[in-house]
Amino acid sequence: MSIGGAVVKVHCLPFREYFSVDNIKSTLRGFVYEYETPKIVTIHSISIALMCRLIQLLILIYGIAYLMIHKKGYQETDTSIISSITLKVKGIGYNQTSDNHTLVIDGADYIVPPQENNALFLMTNFIRTDQEHKTCSESIYEKHTICYNDTDCERNKNSQQANGKWTGRCLGNKNSSIKGRCELEGWCPVENDVDIPNPIRDALNFTIFVKNFIEFPRFKVIRKNIQFDANYLKSCKYDPVEHKICPILRVGTLLDIVERDPEEQNRMLKLGGVIRVKIDWNCNLDKPLNFCLPEYSFKRLDAAYNESKFSYG
Repeated sequence: MSIGGAVVKVHCLPFREYFSVDNIKSTLRGFVYEYETPKIVTIHSISIALMCRLIQLLILIYGIAYLMIHKKGYQETDTSIISSITLKVKGIGYNQTSDNHTLVIDGADYIVPPQENNALFLMTNFIRTDQEHKTCSESIYEKHTICYNDTDCERNKNSQQANGKWTGRCLGNKNSSIKGRCELEGWCPVENDVDIPNPIRDALNFTIFVKNFIEFPRFKVIRKNIQFDANYLKSCKYDPVEHKICPILRVGTLLDIVERDPEEQNRMLKLGGVIRVKIDWNCNLDKPLNFCLPEYSFKRLDAAYNESKFSYG
């Protein structure tokens, strides 16, 4: 082969000579007896030396201070946590009935249903209606129940807003010019859910006792949120400043945390609301177990009542 007038000869070993005994021996001898080492060049430069040491220092700080100390890179995390929660409510409430009698309400009345999965329904208000199964007129607060004759009730007999099974009769009208109400068969009289009564008195002082058991199976550690002196549990009430680890929650304190507006608090007691109680266990097991304590946080999940309503019932 010629390049620019120069002749270059390329010599390749034949296949047999490449795998010959002498060539194999030479290769093995070089692999065993020959030793290669990199060449080290010493540069006498202050600026380059300082830059090199600075880079090494930054890498060291990143590895030790950030990854090991701040991020706890040497630690393991247990994500297969086992947890259970039980709730117990205490408190006595009362209301005045229509016949001026005092109705006393305890835990058997305001916990409906008695048991739920990681949840609690606490009744703070109710509408009392003494009913029996018979025929009666529909609610006077529903426009669709107005009738002038039996034909009107027959036409709307399958209404989804009915409080019972309509019989097809129009009650209360003597002639076609007077309004009446369609008759229903069911629980009578119909419940009046328009005039909502006031909340149960002393409902703000109801207390909720939260028992939380948690296990870290990977590290064989079991903790619970009631590892305190019995005298402390008898006297403490949760407070975000003074008693942050007390498992006894007062209803009034919960409302003060999740809703600052007193009028909106009264609406929640009167009409209902949904509150989330979250328990965080962020434990560093390098430290003694006494430092492994729960952190409580609370948030209202339903929309405020000053917003427009979209459904009833």
